[in-house]
This record gives sequence, C-alpha cells and structure tokens, in this order.
Amino acid sequence: MAHYDAAVIGLGAMGSAAAWMLARRGLSVVGFDQFRPPHNLGSSHGDTRVIREAYYEDPSYVPLVQRAYELWHELGAATGGELLRTTGALMVSAEDGLLVPGALASAREHGIPHEPLSAAEIRRRFPVTTPHDGLVGLLEHRAGALDVDGCILAQLELAAREGAELRFDTPIGRWTPTDLDDVESPIAIETSEGTATADRLILSAGAWTASLLGKLKLPLLVSRQVMFWLRPKGDAGRFAAGNLPVWMWERGRQDFGYGLPDLGNGVKVGHHFPDELVEPSNYDRTVRPSDEATIRSWLEATLPDVSGEILRAETCLYTNTPDAHFLLDLHPKRPNIVAACPCSGHGFKFAPAIGEAIADLAIERRSRHDLHLFGFERLVDGGGSAEAASAAGN
Repeated sequence: MAHYDAAVIGLGAMGSAAAWMLARRGLSVVGFDQFRPPHNLGSSHGDTRVIREAYYEDPSYVPLVQRAYELWHELGAATGGELLRTTGALMVSAEDGLLVPGALASAREHGIPHEPLSAAEIRRRFPVTTPHDGLVGLLEHRAGALDVDGCILAQLELAAREGAELRFDTPIGRWTPTDLDDVESPIAIETSEGTATADRLILSAGAWTASLLGKLKLPLLVSRQVMFWLRPKGDAGRFAAGNLPVWMWERGRQDFGYGLPDLGNGVKVGHHFPDELVEPSNYDRTVRPSDEATIRSWLEATLPDVSGEILRAETCLYTNTPDAHFLLDLHPKRPNIVAACPCSGHGFKFAPAIGEAIADLAIERRSRHDLHLFGFERLVDGGGSAEAASAAGN
C-alpha cells in the first residue's frame, strides 16, 4: 500500500466526517472500516438521530452543535438529500432534575429560542403526553431528526469526491509507529490488504476504540441499547411530525427515555440507560421480552398510546466515558494521532463539526472549537472512574 498524509480507522459518523474534512483541505487520505458503512453493527444506525441545540449536558456544546447544523445543511445541498428534518424537541423532567434545568441554562446562555412549559401546558399542547403536575418542560423549536444512513453516505460521498480512498470490509490488524524513538514518526497500519503508512492517524472506531488504544487502558465501557418502532394506538396522525416533536423524558437520575414522531416507519422510542456492558464483536443482538417490558412500562407512564404494535426493534452500542463527555484529543504520547470517540450515546448530531475539529487537531494541533471537556487527561493515569455515566442520548 501507499503512504498517505492521513489515515482514518473507522468510517462511521465521525470517521466519514474526518475523511471528508481532511481530504477537502488537500491531504491525501485513506480510510478503513472493518464493515461497509452504513451498517447496523455499531452505533450509527437506526434510521434517525435527534439533533438538539439547548444542550443540557453543558452549555459549551452549543457552538459545536450550531456549527454542525451549518455543515449538515451544506452536506444536504451538496449531495441533493434532505438530511435534517425540523420537528422541535420537548424535554420533560422534574424541576430539580438534570434535563430541563440544564437545557434552560444552555438556552439562556446562548439565546436559543425556547418555551418553558408547565405540566398542564405540556398536556394541552401535546395531548398524547401524560406528565404529572410535578414535572416541567422545555420546547426547543429548531431541533429535529437526522437521517442516519443519508448523513454517513453523504460524508463518504464528499470524502471520495475530494480524493479520499475508502477501503471497506478491511479489518485492521494493528497500528505501530515506524520509529519508536520519534514521537512524530509516520504510523504503519496493518490491514487485511497489506500495510499502509501515514503521517497522521485518526482513530474513530467507536466501540472498538479502547482496543486500538489498549496501552492507555482507557475506562471506556461499551453497552447494549435497544430501539423500538411502534404503531401507536388510535389515530396515527397524532404522532406524526408536525403534531408531535422529538422528545426526551427524564425517568430518574441519569435515566432517560426518548422518542421521535412517526416519520414514515412508526414512532421510534428507546431507553437511554447504559447498564448492560458487552463486548462489541460478540454480544446478544436479539431483542428480549425484558427489553420490551422496560420500554412499555415507561410508555404507559408517559405516552401510553404510543405503546401499540411493535413494527421493528434493533440493538445498537454506546461507548461510554465515565463523565459521558466525548473523547476528542491528541494522543498523550504521540501528537500525530487523534482519538475521536464522541460517544456516550449523544455524539451523532455533532459529526461534521467533529470532523472539522479532527482535521484541525491533525493538521494544526489545535482546534477552532472548544474541546476542553473532551481531553485524554481525565481518562488516563487515574483521571476517570471506570463506572459509566449517562447522558440523554440520540
């Protein structure tokens, strides 16, 4: 194989964005994926992902997601697809919960249009919901749903247009520096097709990231998640986009349910609580009766008429950091390597902006974006707990 300016391992949401952004800056780029994206074997699948702006997790995420909005629209225009559909987002929690107070803080700090709602106002505006009087809501108007497969294919298409070589169905054996004594020496990447070398290496392999960075012993925990698509009871029009926004509902501390209106394939719902740890290459992808029982129990207390016939169900993977913030940083020992695992169940919406940040780090060793939450330091040398935290996902 040839020598490249940059190599990307993993071509899902983040890797495809990185390949695009690096190639459009004029670098020679090769990208590898053990599968053929888009696929349903990792984290980036399931028809849709939520994009939201009033980010409860931390206000510093907001400029990054605002940049992602711009780039998703640019991608759609360049590839002729509708990648982002605006639906609005309803967030519901207790007044002293994490979700609504955190989203409200971000909305106020960044001037994001929003409406605070009482439980009575939520029931009046969205009569399919049943919040009790101890709950409050926030309605964000610019939120919506991203087309998962369309987004990944668009990024791959533009990467290829810019000259990136994309090698699918190509597992990686290992990567090694060509000179162990030179921390900036090119990297050799062993693949099933031979060995390539690159001046820069991007590790964006999702649930397989920890194994690619094994010597650092990162506390990344992979968990199994289940998504359901249901045919609601009664008049289906009540659950269509335009009548119902995407929603997130805090069930308890660090325990969330989420859903998307019917965009043509049923109402999508999920339980964001990464509590079942798995090995990504060998885990139970069947949907169990207990998975269905969990989601129906939550729906009966929140949107009971959604709990109709199950049309489809799928498993996917979260890769969780201890604090539920992303990993996006230069390798602590080799500054020509960028690790990009923007995960913990809420990274997809940021993909093109994160691709931009990866290109910044790889080329300039710094980024135009605020990445202070995402560094290696908190995760290595005792910097993080091995217990997975949770953030509202999708």
